[in-house]
Amino acid sequence: MTNSEAALQRQDAGVHPPERVDAEVRYVDPDAGADVEWIPITELDLSHSPRSEGESGEHVRVLAESQADLPPIVVQRGSNRVVDGVHRVRAARLRGEAAIRARWFDGDDASAFVLAVRLNVRHGLPLSLTDRKAAGTRILCEQEDWSNRAIASAVGLSPKTIAALREAVGRPGGQARIGRDGRVRPVSIAAGRERAKEMLLREPASSLRAVSAAAGVSTGTVRDVRDQLHREIEAAIPAQRRTPPARTVPAPPARTPRAQAASPAPVTLDRSAALLRSLRTDPSLRFNQSGRLLLSILAVVAIDPQAQDGLVLGLPDHCLDFVAELAQVSVQTWQDLAVRLSERRSAPPGRGGRR
Repeated sequence: MTNSEAALQRQDAGVHPPERVDAEVRYVDPDAGADVEWIPITELDLSHSPRSEGESGEHVRVLAESQADLPPIVVQRGSNRVVDGVHRVRAARLRGEAAIRARWFDGDDASAFVLAVRLNVRHGLPLSLTDRKAAGTRILCEQEDWSNRAIASAVGLSPKTIAALREAVGRPGGQARIGRDGRVRPVSIAAGRERAKEMLLREPASSLRAVSAAAGVSTGTVRDVRDQLHREIEAAIPAQRRTPPARTVPAPPARTPRAQAASPAPVTLDRSAALLRSLRTDPSLRFNQSGRLLLSILAVVAIDPQAQDGLVLGLPDHCLDFVAELAQVSVQTWQDLAVRLSERRSAPPGRGGRR
């Protein structure tokens, strides 16, 4: 028999093969990689149907009178409980057959019940709304850590209906739930968003995937947090810095020679440490490469005398002259930088001054 002929026979019988599903939340497709065996009908347990009103006699007669071969049923190994196909078993018995084709399902009773509901929702004679709600309530009690969407997918109800059932039976679950894909996610993403925000503030260059894995939220949530941080940075920048310069600007005054520029007032060590802490909290510096480089360079000014003593005493004798010379060059470089910053502060907008 060809695959197309077998498919037509299944359609005539009103039964379709179950979809392929994953383990845990969605379980394993009993048709995938399972051998078909003939099982005596007298050895089967038909007492665990999810149908509260039992099987439909009319549907059994339709299947019995059909000339098509009945598709294999699904039987739980060890208990011989019929997980899917009770109508087909009754139809085979009505035909006078002593055995029926079956595939084995390896799983506990809770897993078998979920699979029975899922398959009965998706093919054959659908379960009634009452039966689907009863199934959803039972799964909530047995699989409390499943998400509303995962349970809704299994029983053929909406996630809102499952949420209402969860509240009615008093099964709120924990702080995290298992989704339809088998992944564990927090019920509330507020904490995850906060973790993602802290990571992005510490390491702005981190990838979305890295932050997503560490914070326990989706990459889409991380992207949203990053965009929100960027908007906050833009809002923190003064309006005059965001406004583009005018098309025409007055001619700048004569530049003061660097050697004659006013030197800034002396700054104490405590004052420099306070200034550095303030700069480190400025998002406009933390979220660009040049700003982070500047912050790392400025950290030198916060070295206290005790740390300086440690650096000096720890130097080998043959390095003293080299380090002293480089320190003198650094002094001149910092002085030049201070003069250039002073010139920019005094220059008008659009000519290297404040924007």
